[in-house]
Amino acid sequence: MLDDIWRKYAAMAKVLDKRPDFRFDPEIYAALHPDLAGDPAALEEHFRSRQDEEDCVATFYDIHHSQAPGIDAALDFLLVEPDLAAAAQQGDPEAFKLACELIQLGAPVDALVSNFSMRGYLKWHPDIVAAGMDPLHHFLRYGFQENGRRTLADVRRNQKPGKMPFRPDRPTCMIAVHEMSRTGAPIVGRDLLREAARDYNVIIAALRGGELLDQFLEHACEVVITSNPQIDFPYFSGPAFDGIEFAILNSVECALFVAPLVARDIPFCSYLHEFADYSFPVWTSTLIGLFSDLVIYSSEHVRDSWSGRLADIEFDMARDTAIVPQRPDVFGRVDQSDFIRARRSLSELTGRDLSKVRLVCGAGHIQWRKGTDIFVMASQIAAQRDPDTVFLWIGDGQNIEDIGFGVWFDYHLRQAKADDPKGNLFFLPAGPHYFDVLKASDAMFLSSRLDPLPNVVFDATERGCRVVSFANATGFSDRTYHDAEHFEEVEYGNPAAAVEKLLSMPRKEPSPEPVAPVAMPKLFEAIRDALEDRLATQAYFVVGETEIDLPILFSKEEDDRGLRVMEREKILRYGRRMLWRDPGEAAQTLARSDNWIHKGCRIVPYAPAEPADVPDFSMHIHAYYTDEIAEDLRRHMAYRQARRIVVTTDTEQKGDEITAIMRAEGLDPEIRLVANRGRDILPFMQMFLPRESYPEDEIWCHIHQKKSLTSTSGGDIWRRFLMRILLGDSSGLSSALSEIRQDGAGLVAPLEPHFVAWNATRRLAGKFEPRLPGPLPVNPLVFPVGNMFWVRRPVIDAMNDLFGADYPWPNEPIANDGTEFHLIERLWPAMAVKEGLDAIFVSKPDEQRV
Repeated sequence: MLDDIWRKYAAMAKVLDKRPDFRFDPEIYAALHPDLAGDPAALEEHFRSRQDEEDCVATFYDIHHSQAPGIDAALDFLLVEPDLAAAAQQGDPEAFKLACELIQLGAPVDALVSNFSMRGYLKWHPDIVAAGMDPLHHFLRYGFQENGRRTLADVRRNQKPGKMPFRPDRPTCMIAVHEMSRTGAPIVGRDLLREAARDYNVIIAALRGGELLDQFLEHACEVVITSNPQIDFPYFSGPAFDGIEFAILNSVECALFVAPLVARDIPFCSYLHEFADYSFPVWTSTLIGLFSDLVIYSSEHVRDSWSGRLADIEFDMARDTAIVPQRPDVFGRVDQSDFIRARRSLSELTGRDLSKVRLVCGAGHIQWRKGTDIFVMASQIAAQRDPDTVFLWIGDGQNIEDIGFGVWFDYHLRQAKADDPKGNLFFLPAGPHYFDVLKASDAMFLSSRLDPLPNVVFDATERGCRVVSFANATGFSDRTYHDAEHFEEVEYGNPAAAVEKLLSMPRKEPSPEPVAPVAMPKLFEAIRDALEDRLATQAYFVVGETEIDLPILFSKEEDDRGLRVMEREKILRYGRRMLWRDPGEAAQTLARSDNWIHKGCRIVPYAPAEPADVPDFSMHIHAYYTDEIAEDLRRHMAYRQARRIVVTTDTEQKGDEITAIMRAEGLDPEIRLVANRGRDILPFMQMFLPRESYPEDEIWCHIHQKKSLTSTSGGDIWRRFLMRILLGDSSGLSSALSEIRQDGAGLVAPLEPHFVAWNATRRLAGKFEPRLPGPLPVNPLVFPVGNMFWVRRPVIDAMNDLFGADYPWPNEPIANDGTEFHLIERLWPAMAVKEGLDAIFVSKPDEQRV
């Protein structure tokens, strides 16, 4: 039987001809017996003559079992192939050897016979890749004993069969939620599932589980939970995964599901409920925008908040977005009997008679974004105006040990005398009293600082509650809701104005007759139809590789080349940008632009420069860190050509260290001590204040020892990319030097192959636009990304003039983007063109970038 199992899977792996017997691996045996000179016949004859000997070693298993017999326990843990597992259970002495040799065949055999994937193990554990170890060797000898070493067992444990059987006659779709908590977006995801399950096989995918898991299992055919979908998705199995027609990502936090969908060429739309203002990290919204076939928002106001981020990738919002609220606006009523019962129940819970008060409710997680603290302030203001107006919040999340919010909110509650039967402020935990709160309340105060279209509001209005919210704080600021008398807005963040409005509103009038339930429209159907319409209208497609081949979703490895092609094809299909296709496309885009800055920008190819073509120049190095200076000096002969080298740093100790390093290379730097402020660029700019500083130095190179370029994966490669194009190498100079020498050249920098936009500096740029000769472009297109460049002195003076000598620069620590220093990086071309000079970008596609 074992031989039959081997033949089945060895044929699948296409190794059966050269290895008909799992007990004998010719390659391993040849390596162990070099005296046999690799002769196949001699090797097999030698093996057959010794195979019954106890110390005969002819396979991967033999090697490791002879050194560590305990590997059988690890193999037993991994086995899933039924016949082989049965043989192992029956004590067949060769079962574990066969299991090991089958796993060692790799994909797809390893995952079919075991809970181990050779490829997956390396992706889950990069340290094994870095160590250069065979993945199965590591797991059998070490990983099995180590806590936290992920295998396919972990992946498969998180694939749960739903209660709806898979039906081959039905189409299949996937709905992704970021978690299964009882909060807004997951509840919308659950409602989408319930509707979709009437006609579809539905896979639910989530990054995290939660209390809604059982409700998802009730209507799905498969439920998978994974924090790393890109790696785990290929290992989920079953017929549902073989034919997913489309997917819905039900939150920007579902961005991690983009990669497996692109890899399988599955169309998908993203249904976003979040404002961009609090959606971080930014890469999540970037991936959603780059790869979604359609982005659907719950409201216009929410969509407007994304306009800047989508402009950063040149996303066509008019064509590729739609508005679909998760529920209709229904102002309903409550049965008189329900109203009375609810008020009686709440009176018993709070200890205060609520039968005749004006009851104002709030609902949701207790937190800063929901404005629960503002709700408390409103109750305090109302207590002075109308003691018979009571405020009742229902929701979880208060943690008296949370120093970020809960500690201070707890103190506020005690000072406001919350939950005092004689007071007007009460809190209830989320749970069975939720609908009683809504039925009993006259109004809801939506105190949120930013909230899209919270489900609690639809629940409240359906039960006859009027709503007061802050202007521009929620999706209810849309024009759609302005004409509805039950919605009122007041000045943003003004609890006194909210109380004034709440006290002026009519009280709830319960219905003497039973109230019929409201029929809900089909949300899943609306989203599906919008996606199908968008796909049907797409007439432009791009096929094939591009000259610039840098990864976005997938790795730079050769195995992922096809996936990188797929990701770029999808981006280019919709005219979005994250990478230039090639330097020519960047040049053509500049040429087509009518912006005054772009008219002064051009792209040139890299070439070696002759020393005779290089001008006199000076160099500025900002060296907050010093550990790479010596290596830089050895890598680039340009340092030895400089007439002056000025190094800014923040301590005398560093200054002495830098001086010693440079003098050892025959260089004599000028050290300037500066405060740790303004990253690398402010020390450079302030060297030229007052203007009389360095009057004889016209051309400068600005570089820095910036850890942000080297602290992330691939960052050291990026810095070498910039330095190589700017300076050349140890034996020659870069044409960037000869370019800056030309008349009319004001700025020279490397051409960045990524399309880098204004990003978070977009909102700051408008502050400085009136001081420029013309408008800023929608996107900068080219600028010295990484903030290292060659520049002429008039351009530096222009940048200093733009900000002025006394500008209030922000102090450290600062954000990763969106400050004046990040804006300066993008404004260098504008300063050059303003001075009548060109901004030149040097392209070197063959230089490794990542």
